[in-house]
Amino acid sequence: MALLELRSISKFFGSLAAVEDISMEINQGELVGLVGPNGSGKTTLFNVISGFYHPSKGEIFYYGKRITGLRPDQIASMGLIRAFQHNILYKEASVLENVIRGCYLQAKTNLWEVFFGTQGYHIEEREIVQHAKTLLNFWRLSEVRDVLADELPHGDQRRLGLAIATAANPKLLLLDEPVSGMSDEEITDVLHCMGELANQGVAIILVEHHVKTVVDFCQRLIVLDYGHKIAEGKPQEVISQRNVVEAYLGTEEVVK
Repeated sequence: MALLELRSISKFFGSLAAVEDISMEINQGELVGLVGPNGSGKTTLFNVISGFYHPSKGEIFYYGKRITGLRPDQIASMGLIRAFQHNILYKEASVLENVIRGCYLQAKTNLWEVFFGTQGYHIEEREIVQHAKTLLNFWRLSEVRDVLADELPHGDQRRLGLAIATAANPKLLLLDEPVSGMSDEEITDVLHCMGELANQGVAIILVEHHVKTVVDFCQRLIVLDYGHKIAEGKPQEVISQRNVVEAYLGTEEVVK
């Protein structure tokens, strides 16, 4: 059974088809690149999968369960987590506090337990703090855990966004240009961390305009153009297809 399955997904805005008749499957621990030129439908498809848009047509299944039409918070609570292109942080909170807040999506204590300060609440609080510290170590942010998020350099803010996304124990991550603006060294380090997540069974769908990144990192590419899927397969095979070169890569050298 596929972790995620899209069956003939379309999303229309009036008479305009942002994505049309998209079908695909994502398996546990798989690294998949979703690529295409600006306006090809990548972000729209992410919005549909994560519940921010309802599809005009088609069905979405997650672990074999139909999730079409569920709210974003319901979908996220199931471990399907979307990270956005722009950093969404609590800028006046510390790095550690940001990740702790991300952990609460999976918290099990209810409002009454919090209000009365039950033993179960305090145990879970300690577990959440420890989990947050573990994530900071994983994403190489331990040394700046007490720094305000707004004071971090760009690369560390991007890392923090990823740490928050992984705080909810995802089974599938939708990442929209997570390494944009990073140095080559930072990109290499972040991709290594993402590879470790895949080894732990977390599937990742990566939107990234830097061709070399997706070719080197992803096991499979899916290419969109004008809302349609025009190619799918192993990266080196896909980027050599004429229709992909014409639609996405132009006449320039594919990998620089």
